Amino acid sequence: MSRGSVAGEILSPRARRVVLFVALASGVGLVMTLLWGARFSSPEAGETDSYGGGPLGHRAFAETLEALGYHVLQSRGDRFDGPSAPMLFLEPEVEARVEGRRRLLVDALEAREAAGLESIVVLPKWRFELGLHATEPPVVLTHRTFDVWRALTKQMGPAEPPEAEATGADEDEEAPPDGSAHLASGLHVGDDDHGRHTLVGVLGSFEVEVPRLQTIQSPPPGADVLLDAATGAVVLRDARGTLIVSDPDLLHNFNLHRGDHALLWETLLRDLGADTIVIDEVFHGHGKVLSLGDALGRFPAILLVAQALFVIFLLLLVGSRRFGPPEEEAALGAGPREAIAVAASVLADGQPLGRLTYNYVVEVLQDIHRHLGLPDVSTLDARAARIDALARQRRVPEAAQRLLAEAAALAPRAKVGAEAWTLAHAAHTFRLRMLEPTKGAVRPSTSPRPEENAA
Repeated sequence: MSRGSVAGEILSPRARRVVLFVALASGVGLVMTLLWGARFSSPEAGETDSYGGGPLGHRAFAETLEALGYHVLQSRGDRFDGPSAPMLFLEPEVEARVEGRRRLLVDALEAREAAGLESIVVLPKWRFELGLHATEPPVVLTHRTFDVWRALTKQMGPAEPPEAEATGADEDEEAPPDGSAHLASGLHVGDDDHGRHTLVGVLGSFEVEVPRLQTIQSPPPGADVLLDAATGAVVLRDARGTLIVSDPDLLHNFNLHRGDHALLWETLLRDLGADTIVIDEVFHGHGKVLSLGDALGRFPAILLVAQALFVIFLLLLVGSRRFGPPEEEAALGAGPREAIAVAASVLADGQPLGRLTYNYVVEVLQDIHRHLGLPDVSTLDARAARIDALARQRRVPEAAQRLLAEAAALAPRAKVGAEAWTLAHAAHTFRLRMLEPTKGAVRPSTSPRPEENAA
């Protein structure tokens, strides 16, 4: 057990200081993580996110617009009427959660319409999968496109597309590959695997190459068709001013480089008179989340949990004590060692370490002067000078005056550390050398041992 520790404590004072330093560093790390931790991690990109790098992502679309001089921003807040630039809703869901509150796509569009702001909605596309007994990829009936289209047109039709009801198909069942599947009321999907199409309208003429082009056959009342294909509208503006694009393959990563896709989007933004476009990520599941478990379970916040558990463990370790009864000190027994221990405890009780060290050095020099039988003088400085004079005769390094001066300088100080122990040890060593018996003589019995002085 090191000096200054209490019997039964597991950690020494030095180890406790280390623990407190770790706790302080952890607190600083906590603040830095809360303030700047989000900058060290990026959200996980989904399949159709604007920053997704997969085939169905839209990173190429954003980078192309930036290369053309447009500013592309992502929005994850629910102030939909805040951004003044056109807001692009890429293959959205019909509802989302932001800060624990439910948000609807139609409400977001109405908020932007009320503020006189432009909105662009790109419909999700029906999935294509190879059936067990099919010879070509049929259309898989899902609700996402139909729900978004029904929300935009405010149709109150059945929850499932007419074909699903007629055939009794479930949500994930396949539609018959009839070559031209009418998937929802007003929507149409072509039968070409990767065909070229000509789009014509007020925006101009464009050649596009899209697998199974998804078009709008029955535009809602009051809508203006801006680009039309042979099978239906591709870009239209509804009665409330929202632009609707029927097929997301026009800007997917795997398809943006084909045909006039990039030119089409640049023309559309130029027609809106915008140099900035804001891409919504709320309806992709990237809205603000206030769930404590979800927030602390992701990087970098998970580091806070690990750090907090580690600091709690250290703090518990600092306050812990050994199991069982406290260790009893060995009995000194009657004799000089017991007298020395009692005297040391009396002297040390209530005295600052600096003053205690000074008193110890004075007593050592007085003891040397008395044992050597030197002529008595009235001051401590004079006695120290006589001791040093005798040390020169015995060829022992002079130390009495130096020890007395250092002890006097140490006495008024409120806080002293290892230097007090060093000075006391030096005084004890000097006493042993000055009282070293000559050859054949008996060592004085009153000389305390180092461990007794230390006590």
